[in-house]
Amino acid sequence: MDFQLIDIQMKARVERYTKPWRLQCSEYTFTNLYMWGKEECIRIAEQDGAMFFLSKCGADEPFMFAPLTEDPEGDYAAALAAAVDYFRSEGLTPHFRGISGPIKAAFERCPGYRLIDDRDDSDYVYSMESLRTLSGKKLHGKRNHINQFRAQYGDVFEYVEITADMLDECMDVYCEWLSGKDTSEPGVLGEQEAIRRIMTHMDTLGVKGGGIRIGGKLAAFTLGEQIDEEIAVIHIEKADSAIPGLYTIINQQFVEHAWTHVKYINREEDMGLPGLRRAKLSYNPAFMIDKFRGVLA
Repeated sequence: MDFQLIDIQMKARVERYTKPWRLQCSEYTFTNLYMWGKEECIRIAEQDGAMFFLSKCGADEPFMFAPLTEDPEGDYAAALAAAVDYFRSEGLTPHFRGISGPIKAAFERCPGYRLIDDRDDSDYVYSMESLRTLSGKKLHGKRNHINQFRAQYGDVFEYVEITADMLDECMDVYCEWLSGKDTSEPGVLGEQEAIRRIMTHMDTLGVKGGGIRIGGKLAAFTLGEQIDEEIAVIHIEKADSAIPGLYTIINQQFVEHAWTHVKYINREEDMGLPGLRRAKLSYNPAFMIDKFRGVLA
């Protein structure tokens, strides 16, 4: 297989494989693949009517996202067999991730593989309306956070649309957020470049952004895109954690200003981080997109 670095010009090529599967998970959006595809972290290859996604980051063992056939009803067993042959030719253990929905169904039709629940990678999906209104007893605390924020900053804060020319401001927010963080946590160090890549090509990627200014200074920003007619995914959200209620209000305001035409919001996985898991569960997800790892049986 001839694996190549992901270039912004590959969007139509990649979506020729991803779109027919009508996936609602976050991994297979071109934006996700491109923003995390710095250097050799994610590369793609085409062979015999299938696309393969190879990930190699740091010292971790390489793995593939599950391959996608151009036709979802195509010969999926052949695509998996080709991927296994590649792993073996490189002296690697076959290992697939990001298996959910119709991909899981295709995997299960192929003998010789075993699926392992990957809870840390499962996406949290919320009702758009619940995130917009924060109504109901379970979200009472979130409404309190917003009320407290408005009571303190009501005269000096404003919601703004994030555009590509605001990259430097967003980088300042990110650097402030990064200060004091554990840089060994998954994805932390690569996120700065991911933000730079996504913002440089917002129009091409179809990405929208929202931000909160306090006293004229950008204090929070978020970036997302629409996956299909009913769901949007939030790829990035960063805020000054020293300001109580700021994360809550950027979340709510982005939905209110950008996503009222969709039914659901996918806010991606928690990566097994306890604090992030508590935060995502506290918003009362409508459902989870369960994901699995695939290995040889």
